[in-house]
Amino acid sequence: MNTLGKIFIFAVMVMSVVFMSFAIAIFSSHTNWQKESQRLATELEQAKAERQAKESELTTLNEQIAASEKDREQVVAKLETALQQKDTELAGLKKKREAELSDLDKDIKELASAKDERDAAEKLVGELREEIHGLQDNLKGSVNRGAELAAELHQAESELAMATERKKQLEQQVANARVVLQQNGLSLKRPETVIPVVGGVVTAVANDLVEVSIGSDDGLQAGHELEVFRADEYLGRLRVVSVKPDRAVVRVLKDFARGIVQRGDRVATRLKLDS
Repeated sequence: MNTLGKIFIFAVMVMSVVFMSFAIAIFSSHTNWQKESQRLATELEQAKAERQAKESELTTLNEQIAASEKDREQVVAKLETALQQKDTELAGLKKKREAELSDLDKDIKELASAKDERDAAEKLVGELREEIHGLQDNLKGSVNRGAELAAELHQAESELAMATERKKQLEQQVANARVVLQQNGLSLKRPETVIPVVGGVVTAVANDLVEVSIGSDDGLQAGHELEVFRADEYLGRLRVVSVKPDRAVVRVLKDFARGIVQRGDRVATRLKLDS
């Protein structure tokens, strides 16, 4: 056998080994694909079962979601109703709060007014206390003065009793004198032409009319004339217009006026009327 034959034999052997390896590889690969197919079929069945389970769970979840959505809508409706009620209550509370604040402002103003009134009352009480103290002092003085007046009254009553007794005696003497005068054809009546000598003071002045402190008890009659003066100053002449027991109204005679007559000026009668 030559070299070419050896090479050819060697090439045949190499090719045989290659083909054998290829056949072994194909056989091995065929076996692996069958196992893989079985495994994949098993996994596919498992996936289908899981898919059915997931679909069942999804259906359950959808039902639960639908129920939850319905419950949510009910809850939302309840919450909206409750919110409206709370809004209404809040509005009522706000209105009530505003009313309470208004009442509080009124109470504060009334309190301030009451405080002012209390301060004024305290001030008035203080003034009244001072006035009461003054009245108490005056009362003490009045009591003392009352005691003095009581003593003076007692003395005056004693003097009045004596004067009354003296008056009775004088009346008896006058009655006896009247009897004696009547027996002798005489009278106690004062002649109208005689003006009594009396004096007094001016108590009031109104234009040309003057009031004086002497009257009919002093023997003054309408038509009598008086002289009026102030200290050593002669002021004029007055004529009696009307008389009362303790005072008289006179008119200023302008022809004899020498000054303005004022309250407190002195007056006196003339000794006789001018004829």
